[in-house]
Amino acid sequence: MLSGMEIMKQIEEGNIVIKPFDKKNIGPNSYYIHMADELVVYDEDVLECKNKNKTRKITIPEEGYVLRPGELYLGRTVEYTEVEHFVPILSGCLSLASLGVTIHITAGFGDNGFKGTWTLEICCVRPVRIYPNMKIGHICYFPIVGDERIKYKGKYLGQMDTTASRIYKDF
Repeated sequence: MLSGMEIMKQIEEGNIVIKPFDKKNIGPNSYYIHMADELVVYDEDVLECKNKNKTRKITIPEEGYVLRPGELYLGRTVEYTEVEHFVPILSGCLSLASLGVTIHITAGFGDNGFKGTWTLEICCVRPVRIYPNMKIGHICYFPIVGDERIKYKGKYLGQMDTTASRIYKDF
């Protein structure tokens, strides 16, 4: 895993891109990320893997938005990232996890070559009020061992908005 100082060095060398970047978000071995001001929720009772599902956007006001248990919220990071030569891993922050909020269900693993904002799969066990631009998690970077010629070219490359599932493109 890269140290905070090594993340800074790799940003300076252009192997890691984080926009917007703020040096105060560098931790001992990660970079802290923040919640954008929008959520996406599905508008269907049964979600379908073979078709695009209907969604609606919710804007998170400055006074916050209350997440409800039993609902899946898709969010995104404020930060746009690009990475070459490293594997990024997204994790929630302890302070939010201690309130029963998860920011990803199983999709915390990034790929070498990914470019875009990170989609967050947010769930909570009790009602919790969240705010735009709040610290929501962090990204750690791991060096790649072996041939790294295969780069991410998947269906989420370049995403900028909160992105619902695109699994239907696999069929």
